[in-house]
Amino acid sequence: MSGAGRSPDGLPSALAVLDMLPGLVAYFDRDLIYRFANATYAAWRGIGPDQIIGRHCRDIVGEANFPTVLPRLTEALSGTRVTYEYSLFDGGDSRRVQGSYVPDIDADGLVRGVVVLVTDISVRRDLEARIAENEIMFNDAFEHAPVGMVVTGADGRMERVNAAFAAMLGLSIDHVAGLDFRRITHPDDQDADVTLFDEIVAGERDAYTLEKRYLHPSGEPVHASLAVSAVRAPDGTLIRMIAHVQDITERRRADRALQEINARMTLAMEAVRGGFWHIDVESRRFETSPSFSRFVRGPGGSGPIDLDTYGEYIAPANRDAASVQTLLDGEIDNASVEYELATVNGPRWMRCDRKLLRASDGSPLRIVGVTIDISEDRERQLRAMVAAETDPLTGLLNRRGLDQRLAQTDDGVSVGIVAIDLDRFKAINDRFGHSVGDTVLVEVARRLRGVVRAGDHLARLGGDEFAVLLPDADDVRLAVVADRIERALCERLVSNGITLPVGGSVGAALMQGSRTTPAVQSFAAAWARADAALYAAKRTRQTHPIRAA
Repeated sequence: MSGAGRSPDGLPSALAVLDMLPGLVAYFDRDLIYRFANATYAAWRGIGPDQIIGRHCRDIVGEANFPTVLPRLTEALSGTRVTYEYSLFDGGDSRRVQGSYVPDIDADGLVRGVVVLVTDISVRRDLEARIAENEIMFNDAFEHAPVGMVVTGADGRMERVNAAFAAMLGLSIDHVAGLDFRRITHPDDQDADVTLFDEIVAGERDAYTLEKRYLHPSGEPVHASLAVSAVRAPDGTLIRMIAHVQDITERRRADRALQEINARMTLAMEAVRGGFWHIDVESRRFETSPSFSRFVRGPGGSGPIDLDTYGEYIAPANRDAASVQTLLDGEIDNASVEYELATVNGPRWMRCDRKLLRASDGSPLRIVGVTIDISEDRERQLRAMVAAETDPLTGLLNRRGLDQRLAQTDDGVSVGIVAIDLDRFKAINDRFGHSVGDTVLVEVARRLRGVVRAGDHLARLGGDEFAVLLPDADDVRLAVVADRIERALCERLVSNGITLPVGGSVGAALMQGSRTTPAVQSFAAAWARADAALYAAKRTRQTHPIRAA
């Protein structure tokens, strides 16, 4: 294979450098199969690199050369570096070359293959010309690199800098060249930089990276990412150091701003209870903020919560509504849902707002969400709803609550309706006062609860008027319940030593289920019939005198 091109910093890529070399560079695996050949190697053989890769060494070097190179390749495959000179035959011609075979040894000490470098030592002038060309290319890349470039000696003096580095410091090239790098390094960063620099000088390392600050004439520090590499002679002697310096001042400012935003958001989420989460659409990886993980699993919760595990914390009745599948599929971009969540502190009601982030081509990329505990708000709403539908004295439904239950009645279901009006209630109020009257109303509510089922609905419509709804009732059950109510109302009631002749008139009607007529409309007609029956009963009821016990 071969490659060309430049990296983002303007320097030639690794493959481009290999193709520039005047020598033959190849890589054999343990079976002596070509896995790489540079452009020079292919040119010497008169074929393209793609015609070399995958073929055996014998096929390419030829029968005349294979017996010479095989023993040396075998020696390299045993883990020994090999360098030797030999005559390379090409048809009827030959040339003197130097071969260097370097075993490729992995981290486990196993030889995976051999790197081969073959140099034509008969054309040194050509090699020198190529070296000069490469030097020109290096100089061009150095001077025109979009990032800072610095050549430093072992004493720390910057022998050469490019225009980008000088501009970064707000100085000219002539002003910077010749300075010791320590003079322009922020005092707080000098120790770390000097320690690593000295380790290169001492031969303890060949490179280091560091984020540091440089001094600027404006007084504002320049934040930079520094990458330093040693250039050494074959015997390891340090020749120079080359540094790449990238200005990251704006990135650091952005990082600080983001950290401040995150800190404020974290404080906000800690205050409202809940947290953030996100899902990577491609991998389906689900991650939560630390505050949300603590909220769900407590301080001792260990390990991350994956999407399936989180789903198990959601109440089964709410899981379908809480699903994020439509967001994952890219069908919608925003969604908000409320669901019950099992947490370390018990079940809590949560509001979850989600947003889909898309890639530049519109495909789903990531879902971000915030989940907030709304249990107290929900409880307040429920209490307010119950209060709005409840008679405060008796605890029964009021007219609004009765209408709500009618609206919730399934289509086609018959409902028994019982209308109740207390007898002699006004006389009790007038003679004994409203407090006794209230006692009567509370007792009537208690007695009504005792003769109906849990799924039936009791309501006080106002004054001494009550109503009962019996869902899924028939004529038989309606008559039985109406009779029980009438008997319960006639039972003796004593309050503060006074025997009160509590009684009531009852009328009943069956509201037939309809799939076309709304329940509220059907109720009006059925209530009129029950009310008529009530007043017919009241007219025939005898009046009992009120007496003291």
